[in-house]
Order: sequence, then structure tokens, then C-alpha cells
Amino acid sequence: MNTGNRIIVRPPGQVQRAGSLGQLDREFNHGPQPLHERDIPIDLRSRYIRHDAPGGAGGVGPDGLPGYQDLSQLIIETITSTPRLIIDQKEYGGRGYLLLNPAGVVGLTAQGTIFSAGTNLVGATTLASGALGVANFNTARFTVKAVFNAGAGPVTFDLQTLDPVDGVTWITTQTIFSLVATGNSYANVGTLGIDVDARIFVTVPAGTTITFDMGFVLKDGLEGTSAGATQTIFLGGAGVSPVSGYPLLAGKERPFYFEENVTLFAVTSGPSLDMNIFEL
Repeated sequence: MNTGNRIIVRPPGQVQRAGSLGQLDREFNHGPQPLHERDIPIDLRSRYIRHDAPGGAGGVGPDGLPGYQDLSQLIIETITSTPRLIIDQKEYGGRGYLLLNPAGVVGLTAQGTIFSAGTNLVGATTLASGALGVANFNTARFTVKAVFNAGAGPVTFDLQTLDPVDGVTWITTQTIFSLVATGNSYANVGTLGIDVDARIFVTVPAGTTITFDMGFVLKDGLEGTSAGATQTIFLGGAGVSPVSGYPLLAGKERPFYFEENVTLFAVTSGPSLDMNIFEL
């Protein structure tokens, strides 16, 4: 084919026409042309496992480009009480993320003091502790360190539960200690009396003087409670806090989809917790 000074040679059977018909001819001759990335629906675009860490840090993928990682390489960010940038999404078209709080939810524990060191009682007398909220725990343990200054007891420590009918009456569920001498004692009360509110009621007989302290350990707490909050990661903007953030509870995961130029920060209520991040 002679077009002025140019000669165009094509394989037998191939034609070339001008305009839109020419485009159709090219597709017949060479196959359809791939769509531009922007013309492909978001959910059909190619996705790479990539971690754009704050500050530009990242792995190196099989194509040699920085920032790419294999899915088997877990991305872990340590979250503290200071808001931390965990996602800085700059990719055109957006990207999906799966965030996981891997903190275990089994065996959440609370501990504290029921009677402080140096508590002194002279018989005959009784002493009731303040109410101890146990609604979100399954079992309890108690410790006592006691010194008998006079007499031989017995000094009894009763576990009581609050009557749910009138909300003011305390009912004894079990005697956990009956002390007759100086020493240290431990009791695992299990679930008996660990209901909604509990307290300890101490009875000292006449002629006995005792100095002691008493502590407690609550076990098997439920996630999302005051104990569970220590295992929770809070998500949000740059000023995120445990009050304003979206709570990602211990052992839970949450998928997110971020448009271009969207950032996400994370914070805890105090402890340092690891977060697992997967890019989809």
C-alpha cells in the first residue's frame, strides 16, 4: 500500500481503515486492548499486599519495589497511649485493610486491695469492706496477712453478696477465712458469691486484737469491661482518644476501606498493645 512517500506493509488478511473503524480493525487484527486502570471498577483492579509504613519504611517485594510484602509476613504495629499513625493511604482509587487486635480475651484479670496494710481491729467488733464490683468476672481469689496482737480468735472473714431485690441487704455466701493465729492465708472462692456486688465482712471476738491487710484477684473477665478496656485499641483521627475512638476489642477484627489521602491513627488507654494489619 502506497500512501504518498510511505509504504505500509501488512500481513495478508489484515486491513486498516481510518477513524473508529480503524480501532475496530486493530482489535480484529491484534485482539482487544487492555482498559486503562481508571476505567476498571475498583473491586476488579489488581491489588498488591503492601505496607506504606509511616516515615517510608516497608518491605521489598518480588518485583523489587519498596513497600511490598508477602501476605505471610505479618505487619505489626505497637500501639501506646500516644496516638500513632498506622495507615497513610495514598494509593489512587483507595484500598481495603483488615485490622486485628490479637490480644487474648481469656483470663482477663483485675486485682486490688480490700483492706489496706495496718488495718487494726480490737474485739468485740465487726468491719465491712466497701462494695466490690464483680459482675464482669467469673471467679475470685483473696489473700490475708494477719498479726494477732492479743487473743486467739477466731477472726472470721465472710464473703457477702448484695441482695438484688432490695439492693441494700448483704447476704453471707461463705466464710473464706477463720483465723486463729498470725500468718498468711489464701482462698480461691471460685464462682460462689461472685455475682454483681460483693464485700468482705470481718468479725473479731471479744479479747482479740488483730492487725491485717487483705487483697483480691478477679479472674476470667469479660471483654469490653473495665478490665477488657486495657486490652482495647481505639481508632480514629489524629486526636483519637479512648473516649472518642472506635473500640477494637481484644481478639476482634474489623475491615475498613480507605479512599485516597485518608489517614488512620490508633491509641490505647495506657498499655502497649500490638495490632496486626493486613492490606487487601
